[in-house]
Amino acid sequence: MSVYFDNSIDLTFSDETNTYSKKQAEIILQKFFSKVEPKSFNSRRSGESKYNNSKFSIGFLSTSNGEYKVYIFFIQKGKNYYIKEMRFEK
Repeated sequence: MSVYFDNSIDLTFSDETNTYSKKQAEIILQKFFSKVEPKSFNSRRSGESKYNNSKFSIGFLSTSNGEYKVYIFFIQKGKNYYIKEMRFEK
């Protein structure tokens, strides 16, 4: 997934948000997923902004530690979209 990260990414777990480099975010998400062991992800809604060429996806991640609502925000750079922000809410 990290190949789709922007150079920096905002990660939110519950109410705590921090900005990380692409490599730091990769490590943090690896640790998170090793603790909660993902089972499935169901995308519920996606869309795009008319104003700033961004996209979003909202879904539910089922894990060994319960369900998380996940928000993913993408920004466009050139012809490609990159993940700029991910939020995990239990």
